[in-house]
Amino acid sequence: MRILHVTDTFLPRVGGIELHVADLAARQRAAGHEVLVLTGEPMLADGSAEPGVPVARVELGITGAGAGVAVGPVIAGFQPDVLHAHLTVGSPFTWAVLRSTKGVPAMASVHSLLPAVPRLLRTGIGLIGLPTSRMSFTGVSEVAAARLRPALPPGVPVRVLHNGIDPSAWQVRHVPTGEFSILSVGRLAPRKRPLVLVEALARLASLVPDLSWRATFVGDGPQRRAVAKAVRAHGLQDRVTLVGAQSRDEIRRHLAGADVLVAPATLESFGIAALEARCAGVPIVGMAASGVTEFVTDGVEGLLADSDDDLARCLARLAADPELRTTIRHHNVTTPVAMTWERVLAEHDAVYRSVLEPVVVRAMGKRRPTPRLA
Repeated sequence: MRILHVTDTFLPRVGGIELHVADLAARQRAAGHEVLVLTGEPMLADGSAEPGVPVARVELGITGAGAGVAVGPVIAGFQPDVLHAHLTVGSPFTWAVLRSTKGVPAMASVHSLLPAVPRLLRTGIGLIGLPTSRMSFTGVSEVAAARLRPALPPGVPVRVLHNGIDPSAWQVRHVPTGEFSILSVGRLAPRKRPLVLVEALARLASLVPDLSWRATFVGDGPQRRAVAKAVRAHGLQDRVTLVGAQSRDEIRRHLAGADVLVAPATLESFGIAALEARCAGVPIVGMAASGVTEFVTDGVEGLLADSDDDLARCLARLAADPELRTTIRHHNVTTPVAMTWERVLAEHDAVYRSVLEPVVVRAMGKRRPTPRLA
């Protein structure tokens, strides 16, 4: 099958969607599919190497005007059997490509939590002119899917199609640091709520004043200066370290010493960093209204907070109860996760087949050279 992934952002920019699309495309190629990633993400000026999948980079304006002309040669050259669009709340490039390629069987995966204003979203989708009756829609979690369903015309199904993971790649031996070690992995951006986590850490210091603890923030983003300022304002600079963006190997080293992974985002549609930590055995503290509930049950894989105040209380509870931490870690280490790549790839293939059923599938099983497009 010839699969065209379309995404506004891609490697070398690093984030959950970028890494997921790269991993998905690479594994689909390994499974025998022909895959191309079409993105509006330009190459960095430093000449960073392309990832291990074919990439076509087409820059459009912020409105996506002229998408048909710009991406037409890519579509004609690759001749995809199915177009897989990866969408967030704001994805002008991908929406524009979908609008200009209505003849290609398509599925759209929503990777973020849409605003809870279904009438406005339904109007927007109508104005874009998407052929919703001939598309398949998925959300990366039930929380994400539930936000999308009311925005679509009645009768248009929305499936749940999880992100995938290789659990064995994240299995690490726990190496206690001698202090209660708190880890956060994510962009320092408003949707990830790093400033809320700083506030929770300040409350933790008052809730358990005799506790010896340290927190590490892995990630970079537009709020880095604000986070550093908040850390200093609360007098936490000796306990909180901002280490910036890190490689997967470096994140594994952080996980080995972590006693808890905190995911403070309420608009987290899935939470791949939390799933990686869960595979490493690390207890999770996340928000009860977020997508981490796909793989975290309160008191089993971690603790779920109902509010920002409760986030601090959950951290304090884990810090004060080493037996609970041990019980959760044992469960996480010994209980397999459901979102393995083997299962997720099979689920993707099933959705692709459902999209292709109404059309005559071209050259299924025939492999043709993929043009050099990047």
